[in-house]
Amino acid sequence: MNAHALLAFAALTAAPSPSSKAKEEPFFLAPKVGFIKTTTSLSGDLYLAGEVGYLTPLLKRRLALVLEVNYHRPSRSGTLRGPQLDNLGQPVERPYTLAEREVALQLSAVFRFPRALGPLTPYAGAGPGLYLHRATVEAFETTASESSGALGFQVLAGAELPLGPGGAFVEAHYHFAPVDFLTTGDVNVGGVLAAVGYRLRL
Repeated sequence: MNAHALLAFAALTAAPSPSSKAKEEPFFLAPKVGFIKTTTSLSGDLYLAGEVGYLTPLLKRRLALVLEVNYHRPSRSGTLRGPQLDNLGQPVERPYTLAEREVALQLSAVFRFPRALGPLTPYAGAGPGLYLHRATVEAFETTASESSGALGFQVLAGAELPLGPGGAFVEAHYHFAPVDFLTTGDVNVGGVLAAVGYRLRL
């Protein structure tokens, strides 16, 4: 092998492939959509979220820090009935609707297992969150609302499939989001959710 061939071989092996370059991008962002069911009697609801993240150089670039903002608004409808509502001994039923709006800001540490399942990269994480709640009750032709914020946490797990300049993913979460309203009592309005999205490398 002559000197020109050796130089060409060295340049070829030293040049990063397109796939390896994509893996080195440290920042990413992702929209998410899914379904969440709280631990209460509130109905399931559409879950909308967006995340920004940074793949740190720690643990062989497997540890990511992720900031997520999400929103959902589960509700419940029914009728109120009791002796205090009776009219001259006749039972009276009054319809009501309770809606609990939640906006959450969550910071999670996520550990990734690159290509641990063939082309798939599974991951798992956990972290604290600030949960902002607003409960609205419509009953007796009036509307009443309560608002508060509380700290909670989430745990998550998912898997990502490389696709284009990023990856498509599916993941599951559990949220612990305490709230103490007159209309709800002291309960956890967090719950379990499943979501899909696309994580774009920047």
